[in-house]
Amino acid sequence: MKLDRNIKNDGTGKYALIKLRVDKPLLTPGHFHTYSVKAEAVDFGDTPETDFFVIRLKDKYAYCALMAYAIEASKDDPEYASEIFTLADLASRNENRKPD
Repeated sequence: MKLDRNIKNDGTGKYALIKLRVDKPLLTPGHFHTYSVKAEAVDFGDTPETDFFVIRLKDKYAYCALMAYAIEASKDDPEYASEIFTLADLASRNENRKPD
C-alpha cells in the first residue's frame, strides 16, 4: 500500500489542514456541515515548510505511532505527553480500526 500523498506528482495527499487559528470556519446558514473558510486557512502541506502527516485514531497503526510520539514528548513536556497518551488510549479502543 502506498501513501496517497505519493500517488500524485504535486506532493499533495489525501488530507488538507484547516488552520483554525487563522480563520474560524462559520456554518453557512441552511447548510448542515457546510463551512466557509479563507483560502489562507487551508494548508495542503505541499511545501517543505507546511508538510504534515495525519493519523486518524481509527487507523490500525495509530496507537503505536502515538505511543512512540508521547514517549519522546514526555522528555520535554510531560503535560503535553499526557494528552498524547490519552489519544493513544482512545486509538487502542477504537472499534473502527483499519488502515486509513
